[in-house]
Amino acid sequence: MDEMRSEIRAAFDREQAVHPPAPGLRRNVVASVVAQPRREPKFQWIAVAVAALLGILVVAGLMSTRFAHRTSVPVPAATPKSLPVADYGPPPAGVPLVYVPDPNHASWLIGFDWTGKPRGTVKPARPFDPNRKLIQAPDGSAFLYAAFKGGVEQFFDRLGNPMKDQGSAHYQDQMWAEDSRHLCTLDSESRQWRVGLRLAGAAPTSTRVVALDPTIAQSGILAVSFAACSVRNDRAILTYSYSGRASQFWIVRISDGTILAHRTYPADQLANITASIDATWIAENSGKSSGQVAPAAPSTVIRRVSDMAVIATLDPTIGVLGFNSNDSLALVTTTPWASGITTSLALINLQSGAVLWRSDGTEEFAGFLAQPDGTDMAVMLKGPEVTGVDPPLNLVIVRSDGGATSIPSRFGQI
Repeated sequence: MDEMRSEIRAAFDREQAVHPPAPGLRRNVVASVVAQPRREPKFQWIAVAVAALLGILVVAGLMSTRFAHRTSVPVPAATPKSLPVADYGPPPAGVPLVYVPDPNHASWLIGFDWTGKPRGTVKPARPFDPNRKLIQAPDGSAFLYAAFKGGVEQFFDRLGNPMKDQGSAHYQDQMWAEDSRHLCTLDSESRQWRVGLRLAGAAPTSTRVVALDPTIAQSGILAVSFAACSVRNDRAILTYSYSGRASQFWIVRISDGTILAHRTYPADQLANITASIDATWIAENSGKSSGQVAPAAPSTVIRRVSDMAVIATLDPTIGVLGFNSNDSLALVTTTPWASGITTSLALINLQSGAVLWRSDGTEEFAGFLAQPDGTDMAVMLKGPEVTGVDPPLNLVIVRSDGGATSIPSRFGQI
């Protein structure tokens, strides 16, 4: 068939070459068509059209009568609106929640479950001081109300009521354990580092001396903090990171203060060190992950804490922010995380290396929370142009299958 078409086209071209069309043929044809007399109009079709129109009007009248009592459904707005002013009642016991400040009430907190549904409102007796940090337990069952630059902390239960037996001690750092009941404590009194474990709201327990380099405490640079606190594994991870100084981390047995492992890295090789909350993985983030131009570690490395074996080697521009609760996924930055610029994020499977989710890179990363005894993560994002102590945030729940649920409102950060 194609050959026949080619032959016909070739024959037509040859014929046209021998007998070219007269000049102005197209113009003449068009003029001839325009000059043709119009047909005399026939009016039979008008009767048919009128009958059809009357039929349509009758049907429309019947339809309007039938649906007169139905409520019209508004078209959804293109841009999500803020949540309505609402009190969602007392948070249910035993349900893990992610808390954000209510944008309409300065002292209220809204608790969302891990499907993105609001499940409760915490209404403390008085507003929280913006100069103090409110840190929820992983499951949202309690809150640590910490003061900046030392000071005495307070604890509140899931309803916002102050807990008794607050105690009078203050610590350089505290961190919730994965069980949402205990906290690891760190202090450096008497030029010794001491690690302890306490129940939320209870008096401090006895602490154990940890044989860290005493010069760190004497330097006046108190840059030692927790990266992980695990009651289940009896391990805490302490890190030391300060610009221009060697980075270090220590794996510490909480029950007796024994240092199980210690590593030191040359100054500026690493941007920081992060870990899974149960102290199973530790990530050494290359300086390049923060945009550092100077010589830095050639890769970002994830290690297994129990034997320091490398389980993943990533590009040095990637920084590990944290892990989900069952240690199967890592939340990472694929562009430098810095104040005032947008952050590109990804969720990766540690076993396969597959990228399950990516952010659109239009907002700045502001924090995350791992689902207790689950696989999902709650990611907080903010506009890069927004500054201040308590900037408005967007909350996105990222599921382990790569799906995501965005909460259509902007909240502050706790």
